[in-house]
Amino acid sequence: MSVGIVRTHPTPSASERAQVIIEKERPLYRHAVRTRVRTYDVDRQGIVHNAVYFYWLEAARVEYFRAIGLPIDRDTFVTKHRFVVAHQEIDYFAAAQFDDEYEVLTRIPLVRRSSLVFDQLVVLVEGQLLVKASAVLVHLNPATNLPERIPDAYRSLIAEFEGEHVVFADESQ
Repeated sequence: MSVGIVRTHPTPSASERAQVIIEKERPLYRHAVRTRVRTYDVDRQGIVHNAVYFYWLEAARVEYFRAIGLPIDRDTFVTKHRFVVAHQEIDYFAAAQFDDEYEVLTRIPLVRRSSLVFDQLVVLVEGQLLVKASAVLVHLNPATNLPERIPDAYRSLIAEFEGEHVVFADESQ
């Protein structure tokens, strides 16, 4: 006897999931970086190569830090504010092409003891969702390279910027 999965509701399509994300999640984002697809972003198929999105996401995270008031200079992420990516995931919904204008939307929904979560969307300015991504960054002590509690000053900047849309998890986490 074979046992199969019985679905009472059809699985939503990628375009249906993208529409739900745009409608329900986009309003939570207060930070956006807008730019255009460059020639060096596209591959031989004429679309943005999947790895390029990771560069866009990282650049937007840096601009997020700048926007909330973290001083940024050449040594910021080397000797001052040591954050490293511990985990990153991405879902692709559509492909961008050369000269498309897009925005990378960025928010921090969760801050733990020594890590924080970034949620990000890449959206064409016309509104189509290209990518939904999430990354966990860990704060390291610059001298020891060991995880260190995210300072209260950073927590305050994030709380002020995100308002009620950020959760500060229990210190034991």
